Amino acid sequence: MSDSFLSFLPSLWKYAKNDNSTDDEPMCVSEINHYKFYQFSLIPAFLLTLLFAASKKRRQKLLSVLDGRPGLIYPMDTLTRSSRISYCCAFGATAFLVYVILLEHRFAIQYDGPIALKSLIAVLSMFVYGMVFFPVFASLALATALSYLLGSLYTWMFLVVDVYKLTECSFTVEARAILFVRAIPSLLCLGYLSISMPIRFVLACWNRRFFLSSEDETPPFESLDDIKESFQGKHVRKLLRKPEVKAKKVGAVNIIKSVFSNKVYELLYHRKRGFRYPSRLISVMFIAGCVIYVLTVELLVQVIQYIDLAETFIETQLQALGFDDEDEDYPVDPDQIPPSLQIGLLIAQVLYGSLIATAITAGLTTFINILHMLSSFRSNLLALYRGDYSNIPSPSSKSATSLCLGSLKYAGFQVAYIVWAFIISSIIIFLFCIILSFIILILLEGYTDWLVNKVLQIWPSVLVAVALMIIQKLLATFLFLQDRGQHLRLDNRRFFFIFTYFMFFYNIFLGLISCLMRIIKAMVVGTLFLARLDNSTLPRKFEFLDPGFAAYQGYIHMEAAHTHPVVLVFLRLLVSLSKSRKLDTSDCVKIDMSNNDVATNGNPESMVKLNQKDTEKCRPVNLAARSNWLVTYTLLHNPQVRLYRKGFIQAMKKARAEGIKIPISDKPITDFDLVKTQEQREQERLEEAQKLQGSDPKKSVFSSFSFGRNSSNNSSSESSEKANKKKKHFWFGKKKRSAEDDPSVEDKGSALEVLKSGEEEEEEEGEVVEEAVEEEVPGNGSGNQDTVIDIDHATGAVNI
Repeated sequence: MSDSFLSFLPSLWKYAKNDNSTDDEPMCVSEINHYKFYQFSLIPAFLLTLLFAASKKRRQKLLSVLDGRPGLIYPMDTLTRSSRISYCCAFGATAFLVYVILLEHRFAIQYDGPIALKSLIAVLSMFVYGMVFFPVFASLALATALSYLLGSLYTWMFLVVDVYKLTECSFTVEARAILFVRAIPSLLCLGYLSISMPIRFVLACWNRRFFLSSEDETPPFESLDDIKESFQGKHVRKLLRKPEVKAKKVGAVNIIKSVFSNKVYELLYHRKRGFRYPSRLISVMFIAGCVIYVLTVELLVQVIQYIDLAETFIETQLQALGFDDEDEDYPVDPDQIPPSLQIGLLIAQVLYGSLIATAITAGLTTFINILHMLSSFRSNLLALYRGDYSNIPSPSSKSATSLCLGSLKYAGFQVAYIVWAFIISSIIIFLFCIILSFIILILLEGYTDWLVNKVLQIWPSVLVAVALMIIQKLLATFLFLQDRGQHLRLDNRRFFFIFTYFMFFYNIFLGLISCLMRIIKAMVVGTLFLARLDNSTLPRKFEFLDPGFAAYQGYIHMEAAHTHPVVLVFLRLLVSLSKSRKLDTSDCVKIDMSNNDVATNGNPESMVKLNQKDTEKCRPVNLAARSNWLVTYTLLHNPQVRLYRKGFIQAMKKARAEGIKIPISDKPITDFDLVKTQEQREQERLEEAQKLQGSDPKKSVFSSFSFGRNSSNNSSSESSEKANKKKKHFWFGKKKRSAEDDPSVEDKGSALEVLKSGEEEEEEEGEVVEEAVEEEVPGNGSGNQDTVIDIDHATGAVNI
């Protein structure tokens, strides 16, 4: 609370009571020094901040040092939609600081040195003010029992100091009422925090959230109903509904009523269900409203001061002339008062009425603008959600860096623009009220001849201009366009060309007046909407020169990119579906919170103490077994998927490298028919015969005899091959055993050696076939009764 304001009140009410005594009264100087209070408040602020940081862990850097503590804490989540009232009150508690900084230029450090270093002192003061109130915001952001407890104590300190400043001086009832009215925003905000924080402390203890914030905990399971009832879910459900078709009004009276009601509805603020404003935006508008409230009270107090001074001066002059208010001959007739005093009295009355009207009008205009800024932000944000960039330029028109920078600047810019708009509009409204008041006084005094003469000179030109404007509009509607102006299609072109030619000269003079009206309209609209950053005061091509609109553009694009309700609902549904599937496929133990928050699974040793309600403790499952079962189930119901498995692809590559053809079947169980061409078979037989001939003479004779028999008896060989082709499955073990146990083989040792040599060469190919074949198809022995050795490398079998 300002010390100058406290010292000013006794003298103010001294004049208000017409107390002209010369007794020296002591000035009211607060015992709590402004500079020392905020400087010494840094000590508990730093201690609380370090304690809050120690309760939080780091996420990335130096996690092994001090168990990852202290962590980085922030005062407020600028994208959140929760705790909006608490954040508003936290910002509202700093409203008086904003007033002190902007208007009184009082910083946290008293400095009387060179002006060049004053900017550095201002930067340091901003850090001091921000650090002093940092624990209040951090306690709300952490949302733990510890933070709420310490935040309550810290808030109570500020509340006690403010109440003490209101009661430390012996003021009159009127002066104390003015002090209380002036301090209403700060007292209400601190009072709300002083009550809400202890309540939050009790709730945090009830939920056993002592030191761990909600951000660090595992997010609770959200059901579909929880998502549907959230404000994002309501927005998405509204998008999926069929839009309501309003019935058209019938009749002229109903149409006029509808148009009038729509205009009034657009001027007034209206809420929209399913939409929630960001906490940062609400806080910014709230603190701006608090500052405007303080400024309005200050302006009214100044009005009382100067009006009382003017009345006191006039009464002093009257007493000097011999007029006494206790005398019956006290002048009631204004003619008995000297002209100078009459003019002074009129000026005092005009100033009094103008200042009262200015304070009320400027304050109401600013508050209405704040409500319209909220409504405009909502409509612009919903348009960005739809991808509509008709009002706000596309984010691609600027870099991401500039948009992020604008988001950082928005909060401070918005408050400063609102304050400046209030001051400028107050000056303009005050001048307008003074001019209007003097015009009314002149008319009341009977000086109307000059005004009548001016009206008689101007009204013909105004009447002709208005008449021609109406005629041009009527002709454009009914004569120059087809279908009564429904379409842009010319009709009566010759008359249109003639009328355009003659109206060219008159529209030059009309354009001069129109240009003046354009300047006046621009001044009025610019003054009224100076506080609004959602509308640029510059044309569309020059919006990049407007820093306020650039800040608003960055902020709203940041909000649209991170708070899109459709995206958030979609992600929440995915998380909820994933958790529900895990709970359905895992073995879980339901928690019974009725027994002192203890969950059991039928075993006293498995008792688990919980920190939150309605949670579940799940036992781990065998993920490998689950994965194998899912693969088997998928292959049984989708046999074509086997062609894309890693093992089959590797077998195909190996078969192609070996020159083996593997036909693809659509049957659930793959049948691999390893087929080679006749030339490849003959070549392999010759190579095997040469190997046998070179290794053993007996085997050579035996082999030549066998191949001779085979070549001379082609019909038997062809019938054997046809019989073998009918078999789609060859099992190496059965062929080997049939070759060993067949008594028709003259030299079993030779056949076994051939079998072993073929087994080593075809081992990898056999693995491919064994992996693909899933049921045993027995063979029928050799395909020929002659004593012929037939070695088939495709199957690894020996036929005798």
